[in-house]
Amino acid sequence: MRSEHAAHLSLIQETAEEKRRRVRERNMKTIEEENQRKRDINAQFWHSMKEIIFMITCAAIAIYTLIHFAG
Repeated sequence: MRSEHAAHLSLIQETAEEKRRRVRERNMKTIEEENQRKRDINAQFWHSMKEIIFMITCAAIAIYTLIHFAG
């Protein structure tokens, strides 16, 4: 009887450990997906900023050139 009880407790403990392992793996996967999403958003932001800065720089050069050669 005692060995059956010990076997039952061991099975319960293994099941609980397996559940904790699955939860931990799912959490790690979710965290990695969130980090990847943040990296993607950050890359999009900086790509947009580079385009805006490039356009402003080109406009400044064009305006400077027009003013310089018009005067």
